[in-house]
Amino acid sequence: MSNVATGAGDLKRRRALEGLTVVELGEFVAAPYCGKLLADMGARVIKVEPAGRGDYARSYGPFAGDRPDPEKSGLFLFLNTNKQSITLNLETAAAVRLLHEILQRADVLIAHCPPARLETLGLSATNLREKYPALVATLISPFGQSGPLRHWRGDAMIASHSSGAAYINPAEGVADLETEPPLKAPGQFADLTTGLIAAIDTLTAVIAKKRSGEGTRVDLSEQEALATTVRTELAAFTYEKALPGRIKVRKRSGGMLYACKDGYVVMSGTGEGFWPGLVKMMGSPEWTKEEWCKDGISRNQNVERVNARITEWTSQHTPEEVERAAYEYRVPCSAVRNVGDLTRDEQLAAREFFVTAEHPRAGTIAYPGAPYKLSATPWQLREPAPLLGEHNEAVFCDLLGYARADLVRMRRAGII
Repeated sequence: MSNVATGAGDLKRRRALEGLTVVELGEFVAAPYCGKLLADMGARVIKVEPAGRGDYARSYGPFAGDRPDPEKSGLFLFLNTNKQSITLNLETAAAVRLLHEILQRADVLIAHCPPARLETLGLSATNLREKYPALVATLISPFGQSGPLRHWRGDAMIASHSSGAAYINPAEGVADLETEPPLKAPGQFADLTTGLIAAIDTLTAVIAKKRSGEGTRVDLSEQEALATTVRTELAAFTYEKALPGRIKVRKRSGGMLYACKDGYVVMSGTGEGFWPGLVKMMGSPEWTKEEWCKDGISRNQNVERVNARITEWTSQHTPEEVERAAYEYRVPCSAVRNVGDLTRDEQLAAREFFVTAEHPRAGTIAYPGAPYKLSATPWQLREPAPLLGEHNEAVFCDLLGYARADLVRMRRAGII
């Protein structure tokens, strides 16, 4: 596990998005994750939080010692590294004016708000185009800025089911359709996916601006972001006009789960390329020579029978034993790991995936790092997540030119 001061590299090295100023206006996961991805690559991300309570994620656990504290939310601490926090009460006209002053100096806006709220703040796509023609504005909403559902409310659960993504989860199917309904993906997968796509779209627009000099309004629908995760099922339906089934073992190829002595492994060994290695790994049992599993087509037609026989072998071994054997015989395989296992994973440790940083309230924390390595502009954890309003002075005074006395006045007036 690396320390932020050493494992993250020399903090004076050039950063990929250095010089890019981003305003983040959105709570919980999707917009903050988009902002985090940009901040971690060197952008200056100014996070606008509601005055008083802050980002909703501050009230969301886990909390160390199970003691709620707005400065110690594990979710918030992860999603907001390398950012600056300011507070604005956007129910006041003065705070809205301050937001627009910041936007005049920004390159990018990330906003996760319903269209009606954007219009109230003067941030509709039309207003943005007229007031800030050079601004890249990524506007995230449940169903997009157009269409009959544009004003509908939504969240990760709504996006998961309205997109069709939940219908095919769990991927291995279920045993009883009546008692096992579709499930949204675990944790914050839906919002993280939306945030990731938002970051990709934002960077695409930033690159386009370098060529044209013009800003772009990115209209991102959470429903559509999640629908992209079921593209193969959508393509199959348009081609075959048949809905994917939800009964167990509908899956016919690819990685499959197999029970072991004290856990599971996932292996992709029944296809033609890896089957000979899998057979040798299992000791070349007689059943592998029978007609019903002679080739890939036969094995797909008898997938339940094949998997049952493979499970007979894996169940006699631990996941680690199966992994080692699979490596020897060049069969794609991995033990099924939980998050605790990941913190002890030697591959992740060798690549310094986890880094530590000191937070003024939460103490020393280990963070998941970046899933990539940039040779010229390495990823850096420069700062832990900010305290609520920690950078009010840096933004309102240093960036906008207000005096410290103005900050006192604005705080007393309930503006910040």
